[in-house]
Amino acid sequence: MNVKEILFGSDSLTPRQENIRELAMYPIAGAFTAAANFVSFVIMDMLLIDPVYLTVFGRGIEISLVIKQFVSWVATILTAHTTNRIFVFRSHGNYFIELFGFAAARLSTFVLVEILLFSFMVNFLETRLGIPQDRVLFTVASFECIYLYLVKIANNIVLIILNFVLSKWIVFRAKGRKNVKEAEDAGQ
Repeated sequence: MNVKEILFGSDSLTPRQENIRELAMYPIAGAFTAAANFVSFVIMDMLLIDPVYLTVFGRGIEISLVIKQFVSWVATILTAHTTNRIFVFRSHGNYFIELFGFAAARLSTFVLVEILLFSFMVNFLETRLGIPQDRVLFTVASFECIYLYLVKIANNIVLIILNFVLSKWIVFRAKGRKNVKEAEDAGQ
């Protein structure tokens, strides 16, 4: 396989080679997705300095982390759908059906991983390990990497693995993929 075949696939690839290509491309797409997720989260963390409260049944609930997670999730959806559709799974299926399926799959991982697992990990860090989430790990230039960001990175690793499985087996199924030649023939 040459670089062009790795990036964009080829009709000459065997199914085994195509699977290897997908496995090679997914971490690259995942790195861009994780970067979009992390950068948008850090930006929101810097912008949303004061706690945000939601009053439910007369009780104030601090929802700043949920807001930060949601904004980073939206950035992730936009980045991941584009890179997965074009580079990883080379899909030419119905765009809107795939986008809907992709968003639904990502919504499930948002709830399970980004909200529940993330909250559990932050809680574990603070209550079991006794490490405040805002304790500084290290500083590079003027950027302070806090423990919360380390939890965010660990959370992204779980997301990458789970989202690959959902994308490969549910969203971008083989029947939604056409080889490049079929796509070109349909366009003529």
